[in-house]
Amino acid sequence: MGCVISCGIKLVLQIANTILFFAFLAVAIFGILLKASKSVVESIVKRIIKDRLDDDQAARIAEFFIKNADAVSIVLIVVGLALAAICLIGCIASCCGCNILLKIYAIILILLVVAQVAVIIYFLTDRNHISSFIVKAMNSSLAFYGENDEKGKVSTAIWDLTMNFDQNSLCCGMQGYSDFGKGSNLPNACCKSGQGSCTETQAGKDQVEGCESKIVEFTYKNMKIIIYVWICAIVLQLVPIVLTFLAICL
Repeated sequence: MGCVISCGIKLVLQIANTILFFAFLAVAIFGILLKASKSVVESIVKRIIKDRLDDDQAARIAEFFIKNADAVSIVLIVVGLALAAICLIGCIASCCGCNILLKIYAIILILLVVAQVAVIIYFLTDRNHISSFIVKAMNSSLAFYGENDEKGKVSTAIWDLTMNFDQNSLCCGMQGYSDFGKGSNLPNACCKSGQGSCTETQAGKDQVEGCESKIVEFTYKNMKIIIYVWICAIVLQLVPIVLTFLAICL
């Protein structure tokens, strides 16, 4: 009876690891495509943001994204291949019934779970870490808004996207229209009409709120979703650990 249960558990591990192997391999391939087929990624980014910005600004944000996508693509390739290799070990170990390989596989899974729990605890104990980093970066880029050099054009495109992201609730600068200095036309979002020319006088009357609170709220909401999904993923990762130990013991 124990032998039958052990064989059944190993079969489940084989199927699960085979599916996950191809899934993580797909992640690595996506990373390779992100690094190699930049024109495809650029067109996707343009399509996503074209409704909120003009074509020139959409092109600049897409170009900025592509320039900074190399690090993301490398992470996807490395993580995808590493996890695919772990799944391959689990598949071979469960297929051959090698207890040593199964133990190695279980230890690797435990270390991964412990590392992920540590990362989640870090973010839960300091929830403002990510939002503070983003606010600081956005504050730095705000100084270049409206300038004609490449850095200024990218900053302008990013800020225009941020201020107009929610068409029903526009925001202006980080703290308000005063962030943009005096004596020049302000971004359209700094006036409640959101259209045409926006002067300092009109912006002073409208008092459109700054974007800092919206950035923090947006970051916090999405981080919360990511953490909840991550916790569920960790719980699911405990299943193969338990099954592996059962396969070893039975």
